[in-house]
Amino acid sequence: MRPPTPSPALTGTAAAMTALLLATAGCGTSTDEPAPLSVGDVDLGGGSIAEDFDLSGADLAVSSKEFTESVVLGKITYYALQAAGGAPQDRTGLMGSAILRTALENGDVDLYWEYAGTGWTQFLQEDEVIQDGEEQFERTAEGDLERNGIVWMGPARFGNQYGIARAADAPGPVGEVDSLDQLSAFVRAHPDEATFCGAAEFMDREWERFQEFHEAPFRPADTYQMDLALNYVNVAKGSPCNFAEIFTTDARLESLDLRVIEDSGTFFTTQSAALTAREETVEEHTDLEGLGVALGEALTEDVIIELNGMVDLDGASADEAALYFLQQHGFIG
Repeated sequence: MRPPTPSPALTGTAAAMTALLLATAGCGTSTDEPAPLSVGDVDLGGGSIAEDFDLSGADLAVSSKEFTESVVLGKITYYALQAAGGAPQDRTGLMGSAILRTALENGDVDLYWEYAGTGWTQFLQEDEVIQDGEEQFERTAEGDLERNGIVWMGPARFGNQYGIARAADAPGPVGEVDSLDQLSAFVRAHPDEATFCGAAEFMDREWERFQEFHEAPFRPADTYQMDLALNYVNVAKGSPCNFAEIFTTDARLESLDLRVIEDSGTFFTTQSAALTAREETVEEHTDLEGLGVALGEALTEDVIIELNGMVDLDGASADEAALYFLQQHGFIG
């Protein structure tokens, strides 16, 4: 596997990295063309959250992973806690599931949105494939609470998952690959065109299993590890890769005219998103579960795709997208 540009590797344990990353978490970016809403434009206490939930005195650290969707979910939670009377800390933007989960377990952060498939395979270390998203969520939530004291709140009404995509207008044999079964045959028949881009977490967690399961032996020299955002751009232009890892709720799939390769339902599974916290945190702040359910009910697939697009395509900040969501659904004034 070769990266197109050098990038520093993670060293040490997740616990050691957490302290370093927390120092820079929550640092948002500004744009020249912001969405209409900013904190000054809204009344955080003027909607249904203030009426229905009381989290006065809740000094909770809200975090997220580093990619757009996770950061937006973290920002939604951050402002929702303020609307409920809390005084949260913004620590969004930690890098990677292992780092963030360690921070949650250690009490360095208190809340973040996680995906049930990640919980099932990474934190519970289960290898049974559960195709039904609702069953996967329920078993993950039950197991994580029983074994680790982590509560899953919600879930949201959308499920994200990994997928493999190519350019919709890819020429030649690449453009004829429409299913993962066809991809396996393509890799064997056209090894020189079998190039792949993947982000670090996918390559660490899924790559070896994916290649074995689908008998698709991409050559290491033709496999590129890069930031997730670059996967979309590079596969759209077919350089340096003809195939790439993507998230199925990413708005760039449509804007860059990418075709998601069909999975027969035997490998990638839907991962319901849910707000996670330590059990003692939920017991201390009893309105947290109700707030997680209320937010989850409003977070449909169409909604999260729109919010991702506001940031990745329209240039809004994650804060602006979060405030837009909360106002549009009457959570704030």
